[in-house]
Amino acid sequence: MALQNITQFFASSFIAENALTKTLGEEFVLCENRNVVFHWADFFETCDLIKNQMQNDPVLSEDFKNREAALARLALIPVWIRTENKVHQTTMHDLYEKYILNQTQLLIGVDPFCPIELSFISGTGPFKGMSVAECFNKTTYKDFVLINLLKGKLPKRDFRIRLKSKVLMEYGSDFNQAHLVALEQITTNGLLFSVDSDTFMKKISQSPQVRVLLNTEMLDGGQGKELPELKNHLSQFAFNLMYSSRKEDAIPCNFGDFSVQSSFDFSKEKKVYLFISYEKLAAVHPGSVKNIKNFVAHTRELVRNHYQKNSGNLKTA
Repeated sequence: MALQNITQFFASSFIAENALTKTLGEEFVLCENRNVVFHWADFFETCDLIKNQMQNDPVLSEDFKNREAALARLALIPVWIRTENKVHQTTMHDLYEKYILNQTQLLIGVDPFCPIELSFISGTGPFKGMSVAECFNKTTYKDFVLINLLKGKLPKRDFRIRLKSKVLMEYGSDFNQAHLVALEQITTNGLLFSVDSDTFMKKISQSPQVRVLLNTEMLDGGQGKELPELKNHLSQFAFNLMYSSRKEDAIPCNFGDFSVQSSFDFSKEKKVYLFISYEKLAAVHPGSVKNIKNFVAHTRELVRNHYQKNSGNLKTA
């Protein structure tokens, strides 16, 4: 059950056509191929709105209950972890919850990314060498986050947009090497990139300085456009939003300016996430940062207007 799609427990035939959000998993699409999206969980205002709306919307309420019930059933899946001195018994539900709620210190001292001996059969095995993170399913993980946000167990987020895009990061002596890194999010406060752990550790992290090449003119061209026009505009750059190979678009960054955190993706590869604030970027490339921040502010207003139109309850302050 741990690897099943949690949303299959919700019958789509009960979705109302005029609902603000038809299901808790629905995204606000900013580009036709879904490479630029917003989700209500990525903004504290829309998170509060959905939480309030569930009280009056039987569709959302039922969706929440079905997802919550499906997650609860993960407590029926036992997991045995064999350490040097003992075999510990837990459940898939506990592993998800402790990791997502950042209670990794309660995982009996186990690094969730390092291979350990796990069994789903019994306390005597057979055991398989794998990391706790490899046990996680993408849809189930997302539902844990959504449910715990609505329950107030996770901190709410400031506005952010999620992307599927690659940009160049240069490193090495005289920036003579380059690697494509994923641009994951454009947030209110900065940019979030990701790169596979091996590339980061063996190459990028060895450089005291890196350069990120960003074409922010693509974003500036979307200013003032309503949603249909913005979708058309962004569709021109659907697979390479903000990608550039022009040296004039290179933004030098001290490696120490990045906040670095290890995580994983759901193809079971360890990744490193790199966040850098606009304050650090603006010091060397203020025009690019202005374009990004203006784009964030504009799309935030589009999101607000969308939810206002459908509910009339979202704050505008």
